Amino acid sequence: MTSSLNTHFTNQIISFALNLSFVLYAALLPFSYAFSIHTGPIFLLLLWLAEGNMRKKKKILLRNKAILFFLLFFIVHICSLLWSHHFHTALHTLKFYFTILVIISILYTSLQRSFIPYILIAFLLSMFVSEVLLYGVFFEWWHFKNASSANPSPIMHHIFYSIFVAVTILLLLWQIFNPKISYKIKILELFFLISTTTNLFLNGGRTGQLGFIFALFVFTINLFGFKKKYLLATSAILAILFISGYRLSPVFHAKVHQGVSDIQKMMHGDLNTSWGLRVAMKKVGFQIVKDHPLLGVGVGDVLATFQSYLQKSKEKKYAFLFTVNHVHDQWLQILLQTGIIGLAFFILFLLHLFKIPFDDPLTKATFHAILTIFIVAFFTDVPLRNFTAALFGFIIGFFLAISRLHTHPEEVKL
Repeated sequence: MTSSLNTHFTNQIISFALNLSFVLYAALLPFSYAFSIHTGPIFLLLLWLAEGNMRKKKKILLRNKAILFFLLFFIVHICSLLWSHHFHTALHTLKFYFTILVIISILYTSLQRSFIPYILIAFLLSMFVSEVLLYGVFFEWWHFKNASSANPSPIMHHIFYSIFVAVTILLLLWQIFNPKISYKIKILELFFLISTTTNLFLNGGRTGQLGFIFALFVFTINLFGFKKKYLLATSAILAILFISGYRLSPVFHAKVHQGVSDIQKMMHGDLNTSWGLRVAMKKVGFQIVKDHPLLGVGVGDVLATFQSYLQKSKEKKYAFLFTVNHVHDQWLQILLQTGIIGLAFFILFLLHLFKIPFDDPLTKATFHAILTIFIVAFFTDVPLRNFTAALFGFIIGFFLAISRLHTHPEEVKL
């Protein structure tokens, strides 16, 4: 009897430590690549295993079809090692998928309801600090090695940071629309929302900006349906934001003109631009897909195969393509790695995420909007191989846990 009580007490301590670690992970997520991708997931995994109840956790995980399809997606990529020749490159990609799977699984099975607000606050406060750093760089109050007023993102590449910022905006909207949040807190969050939205147009990441446009419409439609007044209001807000950004932000102003210039050059057959090179990569990539449609070329051989095909294509005249590390398109990257089978599992994973039940429309709207940010980002870059892979796993695990705590309250304490 005493031994049983001691074991139960020990498990409670470990569970508390694990949930406290979730808060720490959320706080460090925007700042430390090493912790978010390497140290953090391993540390959480060890605590999760020490927490016990693995049989019940396995049952809970396999019941969730979204997690099951991502597991199959991960297994297909592991199997692709059999036809990959570049093992080190393969492991580099697999570590990101491993991080996503681990973070989703651990949060989904072990997050306690009482820690939800602390995790959210930890992440938002961290993003606030990162924002202060960015504004300081922009106004030249301080300096960082890889940042400047023209590219003020001091922590990570501006493309990835723009995704973090867009996600933060949606989380703030979730808070502001929540009737349970006090007005004093909402006022503070409103100021944070304004500064964060401004931040989105300062850092120059067009991926986050584009994702935010679609996400805001998804958020509006989920909450209010297709009512004209709400859609017009959303359109008006976006118009004001973009006009203000164009006039007040030199970075955004330059990016807009660069985008227009890119399109004009592409229309005349010149792909030697930021957007044009993405088109060129897709042309080469689709040639590879035609030859390896079902299983791809293997998770480790995408870059080597791309360079081989590039040598034989018309696009070889663009020297920059010989220096790329990926094809700047997550969908195409997956197709090249594991073919139609890998992509099918990934799409099924996303589709089932949209089917996850929530106890209120606001939480559902927020989750769907954030998923939209990533889906849009998947067309312009490969977010699942950097900081944003950890963010992707963290957000999905966090919201899936919220859903489970509502739909299966009897499983709150494992």
